[in-house]
Amino acid sequence: MIKTISVAGLQEGVPFKKPTITLEELVEISSPVHLTWIECVVDNIIGETPKILEKLNITMDPSVLLSGYVSSYEDRGDTLGLMIPFVVPGNNKTLTAPILVFVKKDLIVTIHDDYGGKITRLYNYAPTLLRKLPKEADSWADRQTILLARIIDEISESNFSILRLIVERAEQFEIDIAGSRQVTRDISLELSNVRTSLLTFLNATWASYDTVHNLKYGDAEMVSDDEVILAKFEVILGRLDRQIQMSENIMQMVATGVNVVQTEVTNKVTILIIWWTVAGTAELVPNTIATVFGLYPNHEIVFWPIVTTVVTSAALATAVAYFYVKKFFGQSLGFNKLKKFRKQSTK
Repeated sequence: MIKTISVAGLQEGVPFKKPTITLEELVEISSPVHLTWIECVVDNIIGETPKILEKLNITMDPSVLLSGYVSSYEDRGDTLGLMIPFVVPGNNKTLTAPILVFVKKDLIVTIHDDYGGKITRLYNYAPTLLRKLPKEADSWADRQTILLARIIDEISESNFSILRLIVERAEQFEIDIAGSRQVTRDISLELSNVRTSLLTFLNATWASYDTVHNLKYGDAEMVSDDEVILAKFEVILGRLDRQIQMSENIMQMVATGVNVVQTEVTNKVTILIIWWTVAGTAELVPNTIATVFGLYPNHEIVFWPIVTTVVTSAALATAVAYFYVKKFFGQSLGFNKLKKFRKQSTK
């Protein structure tokens, strides 16, 4: 279902905007104007896109774009088709949703689902944006190239805000692990979700970078040849490059956090093994002595000497095992955490 069709453009140099129109009105509105931007929100981008393109006499098959991996670039001379990914938050993960952009002479069509909120907000400021575009009739390529660059830049900034959310979630996770707020949680699952979110963002950013690079250097007929205008794509490429570097740095930080967590788990397992070693040694010595005493007849006569010997040997064996293991492994055996717990409980 087509949820909303909105139109903005320049008519005789004057910006106009119609927030809601029907599919049948598209051709009447787009034909007599200098530049038209049609913004479509649909619930099924695969099924509804062909209906919109048919009304606008755009012959490009949208499945060609949708078959690409995350992003696509298709130049058919009089029609330029792009698929650029939106990075959207999901259930503990990030997902990608496509936005389709079709460019013809004096016409730009953007089609996306509900995740394209940033583009919808950009449309709200369309009159101000369109007022700054060239008004000359022969500058149609310059006009639509500037508008196209602004749309792509808005998508890039929208995706970058998702990276901030991923960083905040990773930081909160590290604070919870390092601090006293320890709760029952699946650490491996949470770390996997953070890494998956970063990889999704990184793949989407790389895909956007390739698409913008093709726009700048692909020499498409629907894109301006003015180097000053094409420099806007160079600015976007620089921002995308910084986003890629930041996400790779954050990936290294998360990997370091994983190593820290794994080291902590290893230390806990080592401490557990040490305690079992101490307990086993402490039990072995008195158990052996008690077995030896049990071989003699009438051992109940010397019950208390036996008890004293067994208890004393158990204490000595425990002390010797404890100090030996502590010196050998260099571990605090968890007493530091026990002291911290006691201090917190007394406050």
